[in-house]
Amino acid sequence: MANILKNKLKKYFSHLSHSFRRIRSQILVSLKLFYRSRITVFLFIVYPIILLLLFGSIFASQDSYSFHLEIKDNDNTSLSQNLIQKLEDVEVLDIHYFTEDIDPRIYLQENDLHSCLVIPQNWTRFTYATEITTSNVTLIIDPTSNSARRVAQIVVKTVKDFSMSLNTSSPLININEISFHSETLSYIDYFIPGIIGVAIMNIGILGTINRQVHFRLSGLFRKLATTPITRWEYFISEIIWQFILAFISSVLIMFTAWIAFGFSWASFVHLVLVIILVGVIVFSGIGMLISQLTINPNNTFAIGTLITLPLLFLSGVFFDISGIRTLVVISKFSPLTYIVEALRASMITANYQYAWINIAISIAIGSVTFVVGVFLTRWNREKI
Repeated sequence: MANILKNKLKKYFSHLSHSFRRIRSQILVSLKLFYRSRITVFLFIVYPIILLLLFGSIFASQDSYSFHLEIKDNDNTSLSQNLIQKLEDVEVLDIHYFTEDIDPRIYLQENDLHSCLVIPQNWTRFTYATEITTSNVTLIIDPTSNSARRVAQIVVKTVKDFSMSLNTSSPLININEISFHSETLSYIDYFIPGIIGVAIMNIGILGTINRQVHFRLSGLFRKLATTPITRWEYFISEIIWQFILAFISSVLIMFTAWIAFGFSWASFVHLVLVIILVGVIVFSGIGMLISQLTINPNNTFAIGTLITLPLLFLSGVFFDISGIRTLVVISKFSPLTYIVEALRASMITANYQYAWINIAISIAIGSVTFVVGVFLTRWNREKI
Protein backbone atom coordinates (compact mmCIF):
# COMPACT_ATOMS: atom_id res chain seq x y z
CA MET A 1 0.00 0.00 0.00
CA ALA A 2 2.80 2.37 0.92
CA ASN A 3 4.60 1.59 -2.34
CA ILE A 4 1.46 2.28 -4.37
CA LEU A 5 1.01 5.67 -2.68
CA LYS A 6 4.69 6.44 -3.15
CA ASN A 7 4.50 5.61 -6.88
CA LYS A 8 1.40 7.75 -7.33
CA LEU A 9 3.04 10.73 -5.63
CA LYS A 10 6.19 10.24 -7.69
CA LYS A 11 4.14 10.09 -10.89
CA TYR A 12 2.17 13.20 -9.89
CA PHE A 13 5.23 15.32 -9.12
CA SER A 14 6.97 14.04 -12.25
CA HIS A 15 3.97 15.14 -14.33
CA LEU A 16 3.92 18.53 -12.54
CA SER A 17 7.66 18.97 -13.21
CA HIS A 18 7.21 18.24 -16.91
CA SER A 19 4.28 20.66 -17.02
CA PHE A 20 6.34 23.48 -15.46
CA ARG A 21 9.14 22.75 -17.94
CA ARG A 22 6.76 23.01 -20.92
CA ILE A 23 5.31 26.27 -19.56
CA ARG A 24 8.82 27.69 -19.10
CA SER A 25 9.76 26.71 -22.66
CA GLN A 26 6.67 28.43 -24.03
CA ILE A 27 7.48 31.62 -22.08
CA LEU A 28 10.99 31.61 -23.59
CA VAL A 29 9.42 31.30 -27.05
CA SER A 30 7.24 34.34 -26.31
CA LEU A 31 10.30 36.26 -25.14
CA LYS A 32 12.16 35.54 -28.40
CA LEU A 33 9.16 36.55 -30.51
CA PHE A 34 8.81 39.74 -28.47
CA TYR A 35 12.27 41.18 -28.90
CA ARG A 36 12.35 40.17 -32.60
CA SER A 37 9.31 42.37 -33.34
CA ARG A 38 10.00 46.12 -33.28
CA ILE A 39 6.31 47.03 -33.57
CA THR A 40 5.53 44.85 -30.54
CA VAL A 41 8.20 46.54 -28.43
CA PHE A 42 6.87 49.93 -29.53
CA LEU A 43 3.21 49.14 -28.74
CA PHE A 44 3.78 47.60 -25.34
CA ILE A 45 6.73 49.57 -23.94
CA VAL A 46 7.32 52.83 -25.81
CA TYR A 47 3.74 53.78 -26.75
CA PRO A 48 2.39 54.09 -23.15
CA ILE A 49 5.42 56.18 -22.15
CA ILE A 50 4.87 58.50 -25.15
CA LEU A 51 1.22 58.96 -24.11
CA LEU A 52 2.31 59.69 -20.55
CA LEU A 53 4.88 62.31 -21.54
CA LEU A 54 2.61 63.91 -24.15
CA PHE A 55 -0.56 64.34 -22.09
CA GLY A 56 1.31 64.77 -18.82
CA SER A 57 3.36 67.64 -20.26
CA ILE A 58 0.27 69.32 -21.68
CA PHE A 59 -1.93 69.15 -18.59
CA ALA A 60 0.36 68.79 -15.59
CA SER A 61 3.65 70.56 -16.29
CA GLN A 62 2.68 73.47 -14.05
CA ASP A 63 2.80 71.20 -11.00
CA SER A 64 6.59 71.11 -11.21
CA TYR A 65 7.19 74.78 -10.47
CA SER A 66 5.66 75.58 -7.07
CA PHE A 67 3.45 74.16 -4.37
CA HIS A 68 0.49 76.00 -2.90
CA LEU A 69 0.28 76.36 0.89
CA GLU A 70 -2.51 78.15 2.74
CA ILE A 71 -1.62 79.59 6.16
CA LYS A 72 -4.12 80.50 8.86
CA ASP A 73 -2.33 82.48 11.60
CA ASN A 74 -4.60 82.66 14.65
CA ASP A 75 -1.72 83.74 16.89
CA ASN A 76 -0.55 86.76 14.89
CA THR A 77 2.60 87.44 16.90
CA SER A 78 6.18 88.16 15.96
CA LEU A 79 7.09 84.51 16.55
CA SER A 80 4.35 83.22 14.25
CA GLN A 81 5.35 85.80 11.65
CA ASN A 82 8.95 84.65 11.89
CA LEU A 83 7.85 81.06 11.23
CA ILE A 84 5.79 82.17 8.25
CA GLN A 85 8.75 84.15 6.95
CA LYS A 86 10.87 80.99 7.08
CA LEU A 87 8.26 79.23 4.97
CA GLU A 88 8.10 82.15 2.53
CA ASP A 89 11.86 81.90 2.10
CA VAL A 90 11.38 78.43 0.61
CA GLU A 91 11.32 79.19 -3.12
CA VAL A 92 9.07 76.31 -4.17
CA LEU A 93 6.31 77.23 -1.70
CA ASP A 94 3.57 79.58 -2.90
CA ILE A 95 2.21 81.03 0.37
CA HIS A 96 -1.35 82.35 0.66
CA TYR A 97 -3.10 83.61 3.78
CA PHE A 98 -6.40 82.08 4.81
CA THR A 99 -8.44 84.57 6.84
CA GLU A 100 -12.02 83.29 6.59
CA ASP A 101 -13.66 82.16 9.80
CA ILE A 102 -14.59 78.64 8.67
CA ASP A 103 -13.14 75.17 9.06
CA PRO A 104 -9.92 75.08 7.02
CA ARG A 105 -10.84 71.62 5.66
CA ILE A 106 -14.09 73.01 4.28
CA TYR A 107 -12.19 75.93 2.78
CA LEU A 108 -9.68 73.61 1.12
CA GLN A 109 -12.47 71.38 -0.17
CA GLU A 110 -14.49 74.25 -1.64
CA ASN A 111 -11.47 75.84 -3.33
CA ASP A 112 -9.82 72.66 -4.66
CA LEU A 113 -6.74 73.18 -2.45
CA HIS A 114 -4.61 70.51 -0.82
CA SER A 115 -2.67 71.91 2.15
CA CYS A 116 -3.05 74.43 4.98
CA LEU A 117 -0.90 75.25 8.03
CA VAL A 118 -2.88 76.44 11.06
CA ILE A 119 -1.11 78.31 13.86
CA PRO A 120 -3.41 78.31 16.93
CA GLN A 121 -4.17 81.15 19.32
CA ASN A 122 -1.71 81.64 22.20
CA TRP A 123 0.83 79.56 20.30
CA THR A 124 3.70 81.87 21.28
CA ARG A 125 2.76 81.68 24.97
CA PHE A 126 2.62 77.88 24.81
CA THR A 127 5.96 77.78 23.00
CA TYR A 128 7.77 79.60 25.78
CA ALA A 129 5.76 78.18 28.70
CA THR A 130 8.03 76.11 30.91
CA GLU A 131 5.23 73.86 32.12
CA ILE A 132 4.39 72.71 28.56
CA THR A 133 6.75 70.34 26.75
CA THR A 134 5.61 71.04 23.18
CA SER A 135 3.55 73.54 21.24
CA ASN A 136 1.53 72.42 18.26
CA VAL A 137 0.88 73.76 14.81
CA THR A 138 -1.56 71.88 12.62
CA LEU A 139 -0.86 70.86 9.02
CA ILE A 140 -3.95 69.83 7.07
CA ILE A 141 -3.22 67.97 3.82
CA ASP A 142 -4.94 65.83 1.25
CA PRO A 143 -2.86 62.61 1.28
CA THR A 144 -4.06 61.68 -2.22
CA SER A 145 -2.32 64.75 -3.64
CA ASN A 146 1.30 64.33 -4.62
CA SER A 147 1.81 68.11 -4.27
CA ALA A 148 0.40 68.06 -0.71
CA ARG A 149 2.78 65.27 0.28
CA ARG A 150 5.69 67.37 -0.99
CA VAL A 151 4.39 70.39 0.92
CA ALA A 152 4.21 68.29 4.08
CA GLN A 153 7.85 67.24 3.71
CA ILE A 154 8.96 70.83 3.18
CA VAL A 155 6.89 72.21 6.07
CA VAL A 156 8.10 69.54 8.50
CA LYS A 157 11.73 70.26 7.66
CA THR A 158 11.27 74.05 7.84
CA VAL A 159 9.43 73.93 11.18
CA LYS A 160 12.06 71.59 12.58
CA ASP A 161 14.85 73.95 11.53
CA PHE A 162 12.94 76.90 12.98
CA SER A 163 12.45 75.04 16.26
CA MET A 164 16.19 74.29 16.46
CA SER A 165 16.98 77.96 15.92
CA LEU A 166 15.10 78.89 19.10
CA ASN A 167 16.69 78.84 22.52
CA THR A 168 17.64 75.26 23.34
CA SER A 169 15.82 75.54 26.69
CA SER A 170 12.56 76.16 24.85
CA PRO A 171 10.25 73.28 24.02
CA LEU A 172 10.19 71.81 20.53
CA ILE A 173 7.44 72.70 18.08
CA ASN A 174 5.29 69.73 17.18
CA ILE A 175 3.36 69.37 13.91
CA ASN A 176 -0.07 67.81 14.25
CA GLU A 177 -0.91 66.46 10.79
CA ILE A 178 -4.56 66.04 9.81
CA SER A 179 -5.66 64.34 6.61
CA PHE A 180 -8.66 65.10 4.48
CA HIS A 181 -9.66 63.94 1.01
CA SER A 182 -10.39 66.54 -1.62
CA GLU A 183 -13.03 65.88 -4.23
CA THR A 184 -10.63 66.55 -7.07
CA LEU A 185 -7.33 65.06 -8.13
CA SER A 186 -4.57 66.63 -10.12
CA TYR A 187 -4.51 65.53 -13.74
CA ILE A 188 -1.31 63.53 -13.40
CA ASP A 189 -2.70 61.65 -10.36
CA TYR A 190 -5.79 60.81 -12.39
CA PHE A 191 -3.82 59.95 -15.51
CA ILE A 192 -1.12 57.50 -14.33
CA PRO A 193 -3.46 54.60 -13.36
CA GLY A 194 -5.27 55.06 -16.67
CA ILE A 195 -2.05 54.75 -18.65
CA ILE A 196 -1.12 51.60 -16.70
CA GLY A 197 -4.58 50.22 -17.54
CA VAL A 198 -4.04 50.99 -21.24
CA ALA A 199 -0.68 49.20 -21.16
CA ILE A 200 -2.32 46.11 -19.60
CA MET A 201 -5.10 46.21 -22.20
CA ASN A 202 -2.73 46.50 -25.16
CA ILE A 203 -0.52 43.70 -23.88
CA GLY A 204 -3.54 41.46 -23.22
CA ILE A 205 -5.58 42.05 -26.38
CA LEU A 206 -3.07 43.05 -29.05
CA GLY A 207 -0.31 40.85 -27.64
CA THR A 208 -2.55 37.78 -27.61
CA ILE A 209 -3.84 38.49 -31.13
CA ASN A 210 -0.32 39.03 -32.44
CA ARG A 211 0.93 35.66 -31.15
CA GLN A 212 -2.25 33.74 -32.00
CA VAL A 213 -2.19 34.95 -35.59
CA HIS A 214 1.54 34.27 -35.90
CA PHE A 215 1.17 30.74 -34.54
CA ARG A 216 -1.82 30.09 -36.80
CA LEU A 217 -0.20 31.31 -40.02
CA SER A 218 3.09 29.55 -39.29
CA GLY A 219 1.36 26.25 -38.53
CA LEU A 220 2.81 26.20 -35.03
CA PHE A 221 -0.54 25.29 -33.46
CA ARG A 222 -0.70 22.08 -35.47
CA LYS A 223 2.82 21.27 -34.36
CA LEU A 224 1.93 22.00 -30.72
CA ALA A 225 -0.92 19.48 -31.03
CA THR A 226 1.68 16.75 -31.56
CA THR A 227 3.65 17.67 -28.42
CA PRO A 228 2.89 16.83 -24.76
CA ILE A 229 1.98 20.45 -23.93
CA THR A 230 -1.73 20.94 -23.19
CA ARG A 231 -3.86 23.93 -24.09
CA TRP A 232 -4.11 24.91 -20.43
CA GLU A 233 -0.32 24.78 -20.05
CA TYR A 234 0.06 26.91 -23.16
CA PHE A 235 -2.40 29.54 -21.97
CA ILE A 236 -0.97 29.57 -18.44
CA SER A 237 2.43 30.29 -19.98
CA GLU A 238 0.79 33.10 -21.99
CA ILE A 239 -0.70 34.61 -18.82
CA ILE A 240 2.63 34.44 -16.98
CA TRP A 241 4.48 36.01 -19.90
CA GLN A 242 1.94 38.81 -20.31
CA PHE A 243 1.96 39.47 -16.56
CA ILE A 244 5.75 39.85 -16.65
CA LEU A 245 5.48 42.18 -19.62
CA ALA A 246 2.65 44.23 -18.03
CA PHE A 247 4.59 44.51 -14.77
CA ILE A 248 7.71 45.77 -16.59
CA SER A 249 5.61 48.25 -18.56
CA SER A 250 3.88 49.50 -15.38
CA VAL A 251 7.21 49.98 -13.59
CA LEU A 252 8.60 51.91 -16.58
CA ILE A 253 5.49 54.11 -16.61
CA MET A 254 5.87 54.83 -12.89
CA PHE A 255 9.57 55.50 -13.31
CA THR A 256 8.90 57.94 -16.16
CA ALA A 257 6.16 59.67 -14.13
CA TRP A 258 8.51 59.92 -11.17
CA ILE A 259 11.27 61.48 -13.28
CA ALA A 260 9.06 63.80 -15.34
CA PHE A 261 6.28 64.76 -12.91
CA GLY A 262 7.41 63.77 -9.41
CA PHE A 263 4.77 61.05 -9.05
CA SER A 264 5.22 59.11 -5.82
CA TRP A 265 6.42 55.49 -5.80
CA ALA A 266 4.34 55.02 -2.65
CA SER A 267 1.29 54.74 -4.92
CA PHE A 268 2.59 51.44 -6.30
CA VAL A 269 1.03 49.26 -3.57
CA HIS A 270 0.92 45.46 -3.53
CA LEU A 271 -2.70 45.40 -4.71
CA VAL A 272 -1.55 46.78 -8.06
CA LEU A 273 0.10 43.40 -8.79
CA VAL A 274 -3.26 41.66 -8.30
CA ILE A 275 -4.96 44.15 -10.61
CA ILE A 276 -2.30 43.65 -13.28
CA LEU A 277 -2.79 39.87 -13.15
CA VAL A 278 -6.58 40.14 -13.31
CA GLY A 279 -6.34 42.65 -16.16
CA VAL A 280 -4.05 40.36 -18.13
CA ILE A 281 -6.54 37.49 -17.74
CA VAL A 282 -9.48 39.68 -18.81
CA PHE A 283 -7.85 41.17 -21.89
CA SER A 284 -6.00 38.05 -23.02
CA GLY A 285 -9.37 36.27 -22.95
CA ILE A 286 -10.82 38.99 -25.18
CA GLY A 287 -7.80 38.69 -27.46
CA MET A 288 -8.33 34.93 -27.77
CA LEU A 289 -12.02 35.42 -28.62
CA ILE A 290 -11.19 37.96 -31.33
CA SER A 291 -8.50 35.77 -32.90
CA GLN A 292 -10.74 32.67 -32.87
CA LEU A 293 -14.01 34.24 -34.03
CA THR A 294 -12.52 36.14 -36.96
CA ILE A 295 -12.65 34.23 -40.26
CA ASN A 296 -9.78 36.04 -41.93
CA PRO A 297 -6.67 35.93 -39.67
CA ASN A 298 -5.18 38.94 -41.44
CA ASN A 299 -7.99 41.17 -40.13
CA THR A 300 -7.76 40.21 -36.46
CA PHE A 301 -5.12 42.77 -35.50
CA ALA A 302 -7.11 45.59 -37.15
CA ILE A 303 -10.26 44.43 -35.34
CA GLY A 304 -8.33 44.34 -32.08
CA THR A 305 -7.23 47.95 -32.63
CA LEU A 306 -10.81 48.98 -33.42
CA ILE A 307 -11.87 47.50 -30.08
CA THR A 308 -9.06 48.89 -27.93
CA LEU A 309 -9.33 52.49 -29.19
CA PRO A 310 -13.00 53.00 -28.15
CA LEU A 311 -12.29 51.32 -24.81
CA LEU A 312 -9.38 53.71 -24.31
CA PHE A 313 -11.52 56.83 -24.82
CA LEU A 314 -14.78 55.60 -23.25
CA SER A 315 -13.28 54.31 -20.00
CA GLY A 316 -12.23 57.66 -18.57
CA VAL A 317 -8.50 57.17 -19.15
CA PHE A 318 -7.74 60.69 -20.40
CA PHE A 319 -10.47 62.72 -18.68
CA ASP A 320 -13.13 62.43 -16.00
CA ILE A 321 -16.41 61.24 -17.55
CA SER A 322 -18.44 61.30 -14.31
CA GLY A 323 -20.26 64.46 -15.43
CA ILE A 324 -21.35 62.94 -18.76
CA ARG A 325 -24.22 60.57 -17.99
CA THR A 326 -24.24 58.83 -21.38
CA LEU A 327 -20.54 58.01 -21.19
CA VAL A 328 -20.92 56.80 -17.61
CA VAL A 329 -23.54 54.27 -18.74
CA ILE A 330 -21.48 53.16 -21.76
CA SER A 331 -18.32 52.86 -19.68
CA LYS A 332 -19.99 50.22 -17.49
CA PHE A 333 -19.80 47.84 -20.46
CA SER A 334 -16.05 48.34 -20.79
CA PRO A 335 -13.77 45.95 -18.87
CA LEU A 336 -11.06 48.62 -18.97
CA THR A 337 -13.27 50.83 -16.77
CA TYR A 338 -13.13 48.38 -13.87
CA ILE A 339 -9.37 47.85 -14.19
CA VAL A 340 -8.70 51.61 -14.24
CA GLU A 341 -11.11 52.26 -11.35
CA ALA A 342 -9.43 49.52 -9.31
CA LEU A 343 -6.01 51.05 -10.03
CA ARG A 344 -7.16 54.55 -9.05
CA ALA A 345 -8.85 53.30 -5.89
CA SER A 346 -5.70 51.47 -4.77
CA MET A 347 -3.06 53.96 -5.98
CA ILE A 348 -4.72 57.33 -5.36
CA THR A 349 -7.56 57.27 -2.84
CA ALA A 350 -6.49 54.12 -0.92
CA ASN A 351 -10.13 52.97 -1.07
CA TYR A 352 -9.28 49.28 -1.07
CA GLN A 353 -12.88 48.14 -0.59
CA TYR A 354 -13.89 49.88 -3.82
CA ALA A 355 -10.78 48.50 -5.52
CA TRP A 356 -11.75 44.93 -4.57
CA ILE A 357 -15.29 45.47 -5.87
CA ASN A 358 -13.88 46.40 -9.28
CA ILE A 359 -11.40 43.52 -9.11
CA ALA A 360 -14.29 41.10 -8.41
CA ILE A 361 -16.21 42.39 -11.43
CA SER A 362 -13.08 42.06 -13.56
CA ILE A 363 -12.53 38.49 -12.34
CA ALA A 364 -16.10 37.62 -13.36
CA ILE A 365 -15.53 39.07 -16.84
CA GLY A 366 -12.11 37.45 -17.14
CA SER A 367 -13.38 34.02 -16.07
CA VAL A 368 -15.92 34.02 -18.90
CA THR A 369 -13.69 35.42 -21.66
CA PHE A 370 -10.62 33.35 -20.77
CA VAL A 371 -12.41 30.00 -20.34
CA VAL A 372 -14.45 30.49 -23.53
CA GLY A 373 -11.29 31.51 -25.40
CA VAL A 374 -9.46 28.39 -24.25
CA PHE A 375 -12.27 26.05 -25.29
CA LEU A 376 -12.66 27.73 -28.68
CA THR A 377 -9.00 27.12 -29.45
CA ARG A 378 -8.57 23.83 -31.31
CA TRP A 379 -5.01 23.30 -32.44
CA ASN A 380 -5.73 20.37 -34.72
CA ARG A 381 -8.22 22.48 -36.70
CA GLU A 382 -5.79 25.34 -37.33
CA LYS A 383 -4.68 25.63 -40.91
CA ILE A 384 -1.28 26.59 -42.19
